[in-house]
Amino acid sequence: FDARAAEAVASERGVVVTSPIDPGFGIQVVRHVELDPAQPIMRIGTEYRKLRGGAVRVGIWTVTQFQEPEHVCILLSARSKFAAGYIRLLAAEPADLKIDGRLLSLGRHARQHVKIGADGSSLAWVGRNCVVRIDAEMGPGEYPDGGCVTEVYTNPDPLKYVELETLGPLTTMNVGDRIKQTTVYTVTPRSTPDPEAEARRALG
Repeated sequence: FDARAAEAVASERGVVVTSPIDPGFGIQVVRHVELDPAQPIMRIGTEYRKLRGGAVRVGIWTVTQFQEPEHVCILLSARSKFAAGYIRLLAAEPADLKIDGRLLSLGRHARQHVKIGADGSSLAWVGRNCVVRIDAEMGPGEYPDGGCVTEVYTNPDPLKYVELETLGPLTTMNVGDRIKQTTVYTVTPRSTPDPEAEARRALG
């Protein structure tokens, strides 16, 4: 609902992006995008402001689209509610899926739409030259899609991209309510040819 033209204003360390009020949900979205002055870290703080209309049950959901990676990895929860540590959200089996301890890795499927979810809060996109770690802020409450905190979508050819997603808990919002969630992105250069080793290093 927030994929509409928004107003952007420069801030001290980044930009504040403010959406119009959505006519269906009565919610305005404000995103604070900030760069750390000393480290390769970006923080996106997302706020939903309920300004009009009746109660709605929503959660903050941040989607980050990347070009094709060597691997995408999820650091699985040490006490996952999912038997396999993750669940499939679309029918297709992920490409090159592997679980080694708490590290789940997969590649982009060339022919199928693939989506999986997990209740771990950290993801890694492993590219040829760098790794991007994404950390979701977690809080109490019911999460979407059966309890997913993070999700990964991979798109088939010819559009070779993936999406790494962080989810917030579902909240019933009435006029005057606000909810917030912060997503943190950390970029590190590649130092080895092994993508799984790079992911382990990035995810710590």
